[in-house]
Amino acid sequence: MDLFIKAIVAFCIGAAAIYGAQTLWLSSVRQQIVTAERTPIMPAAEVKPLPKLDASNVVKGLQPPKLDPNIGKNIPMGAINRQINQSIYAGKMVPLPPRIPGVRGR
Repeated sequence: MDLFIKAIVAFCIGAAAIYGAQTLWLSSVRQQIVTAERTPIMPAAEVKPLPKLDASNVVKGLQPPKLDPNIGKNIPMGAINRQINQSIYAGKMVPLPPRIPGVRGR
């Protein structure tokens, strides 16, 4: 029973602390809002007319660039050459056996 009462008291103290912290935070935010309303942070914006837009530049930007129809002509040959090079140089990629100084090799 004693543990139950202590748990209830601890819960009430925790709830009161959370309520107090939220109230303090909320009053601080309200105070900052009130002071911000009194003193404007940003000056009034000036309205300026937009510069004239040249429509020919917009059309050029919207059209995609012309593609070369021969762009993929050499891709299969390049893939075959890459596979041949990989098979040729595969033997050079095998690590050498360890060489320990002072030990004669076989």
